[in-house]
Amino acid sequence: MEENPLATQLHEETEETQNIADFSCESSESFGYLLSKLGLTLMLTSYQANRLILINADDDELYISVKAFPRPMGLAVDQQRIVLGVHSQVFDFQRCDAVAPSLEPIGLVKHCFSPSSSHFTGMINIHDIAWGDEGLWAVNSNFSCLCLIQSGNSFIPKWKPWFISELVPEDRCHLNGMALRDGAPAYVTCFSDSNENKNWRNRVAHRGLLVDVNNNEILANNLYMPHSPRYYRDKLYFCNSGYGQLCSYDFASGQVVVELELPGFTRGIGFHQNLMFVGLSQSRESKNNQPPPIAQSQTYCGVYVIDLDDMEIVANLHFSGDMVQVYDVAVIDLPFSEVLQVDEEMVSRVFNFPAM
Repeated sequence: MEENPLATQLHEETEETQNIADFSCESSESFGYLLSKLGLTLMLTSYQANRLILINADDDELYISVKAFPRPMGLAVDQQRIVLGVHSQVFDFQRCDAVAPSLEPIGLVKHCFSPSSSHFTGMINIHDIAWGDEGLWAVNSNFSCLCLIQSGNSFIPKWKPWFISELVPEDRCHLNGMALRDGAPAYVTCFSDSNENKNWRNRVAHRGLLVDVNNNEILANNLYMPHSPRYYRDKLYFCNSGYGQLCSYDFASGQVVVELELPGFTRGIGFHQNLMFVGLSQSRESKNNQPPPIAQSQTYCGVYVIDLDDMEIVANLHFSGDMVQVYDVAVIDLPFSEVLQVDEEMVSRVFNFPAM
């Protein structure tokens, strides 16, 4: 696939280090064309970079917007709302297009999301989040459970794996991924069935699980650092991240199907119509484990776009600077959207109130 000769360049000076953070990227020519033609905004979180990244396109030219947040992780988005889980909070952003004409690049930004509220969870090591019939669900990795985020409590625990004996902040099995089905959590991923404090860190090779929440049943138990289960169009997808694989689960045969092998640690999945957007991260060293199998090959940080009808890669984007990890990927069905950080001056001039 040909690389876009006009590689997008974006540099940001962080207040913490006063160093130049490099978020340069290069993409296939089809990447910007797809976003522009379909009228989409792509969002990525990177806890490694402490950044929320928005990718927009005008014709085939890409625009990268980088927003600072402490350890951003899970995303839940629609056309009116963005919810973002960070270090010890959950931020809620509401759509407010009135300010869009004032934002850079002037004349291109069509939609904007402004901070509306924040919920303090404490450091629960939040991972995937999603809206269900009961409200906002979150993977609470620190307490090894699924929980609801509601006012009045840090969180409301609702389900834990049967092999976890108690709710304690010990990240016992590294529960990380969650897929909703029919408005409720149905499938999760975790790194092991350990019931000891962070014991999963010492043995992740082929210990990962794909679990049926409703039946307390292990569907697959020999995965390598699995992430991001998603139920979409009557099919269950997930990442077998240590192998750089995009997988599905065949309910009829009870088998894991490897759909694609990609050049990175696969993590983060978003959808639009027949397209899947999969996040990739560079392999990183671990103090407790051998490098995963994907580390034996060259790995990239970026996003791959896959046509689900034929499982073909149709576009890709690679970060070439300091960005090396992607956690979550979300697609907003709106063209050229922007997000305001909580400390931006523009936020003080955003008002949302009903008629008197």
